[in-house]
Amino acid sequence: MPTAEGRKDVHGLPEIEREHELQIALVDAFERAAGANERVEAGRILEEMADLSEKHFLAEELVMRLHQYPAFEEHAAEHVRLIREMNELLRQNAAGTLEITLELADRLRRTLTNHLRGTDHALAAFMRREAAAAKPPGAPSV
Repeated sequence: MPTAEGRKDVHGLPEIEREHELQIALVDAFERAAGANERVEAGRILEEMADLSEKHFLAEELVMRLHQYPAFEEHAAEHVRLIREMNELLRQNAAGTLEITLELADRLRRTLTNHLRGTDHALAAFMRREAAAAKPPGAPSV
């Protein structure tokens, strides 16, 4: 379903799609900071990514519970794994042992992309099917 800005609204909730876009923008910013060897800025961005991801995952899980998403447990378990990975990166960064590199930026991008194209894509498909099933016959598409 298109939003007012013309983007595809993945979950039927434009806020969640905007958060996905912000997650991608943060990975882009991390990559720029890593490429410029701006360790402090990259660390700040990493903290922002972790904070946003944690809040975003809670919102997604609320949506999944509200809609009785059948794959909730698997999706939420992936969120737990991703948060653990992010917290480990934060711990390493705080200890000064994290290598801020373009390879790390690439790993963060792949992790986010895999999540968006995998479990989030499946959730979006479920939400679209649910929305279609809830529409009265003959109701116009939005």
